[in-house]
Amino acid sequence: MNYVVEGTGTPILLLHGWGASLLTFTRLSKSLSSQYKVYSISLPGFGESEIGVPLSVADIADVIRAFVLDQKIENPILLGHSYGTRVAAIYASKYPVQKLILVSAAGLKQKLKFSKRLKIRIYKIFKKCHLPVKMGSTDYQNADNVRRIMLVKAVNYDLSGAYKKIKVPTILIYGTKDSVTPLSLGYKIQKLIANSYLLEIEECGHFPYLERESVFTLILMSFLVGEDHAN
Repeated sequence: MNYVVEGTGTPILLLHGWGASLLTFTRLSKSLSSQYKVYSISLPGFGESEIGVPLSVADIADVIRAFVLDQKIENPILLGHSYGTRVAAIYASKYPVQKLILVSAAGLKQKLKFSKRLKIRIYKIFKKCHLPVKMGSTDYQNADNVRRIMLVKAVNYDLSGAYKKIKVPTILIYGTKDSVTPLSLGYKIQKLIANSYLLEIEECGHFPYLERESVFTLILMSFLVGEDHAN
């Protein structure tokens, strides 16, 4: 598994979203490394981290646990973005962490819109008739067979149980214009995590740490150095 370590101090692990790698956190890692020991990790199957078989998000959480033990990291802070929040949430529900930062988090089953249900029905009819048809998100279409299985597993993995088990101070950060993981989803997740609160970043989409870097960093540092909060 490919990773980069910067800085000294309290350990913080950065877990990226689908299709990204540790490079997405280059600027954030540099900013945090003045006060923390930052581990930027390319999750299995992304960047230069290899993979042989499809892994579920629970499998990857266990891989991260093995990494933590191998590196002798104690009580880390976890920061996950999108797909990485799924891994971070499962990890925090099973293993010791100090704090948890979930950026553009997902993981709850959502009722499909009629248009989506219709597309799925048409896709199944075409497949049954052995007709060529493309279906799925851009991420799905761009993935190889192993990663397609991983993506389907991740999307279908309901994290509501894991969220309820998280007891450490947690902050959820969302962009108000995020169409991938909408703000409404964030408030549903926030209700499941006991010691948590949610902050919105205006005029921001799915990548707050890139789109509104200075605002995001200010929020993050306030959470990391401040007192614990709970709603």
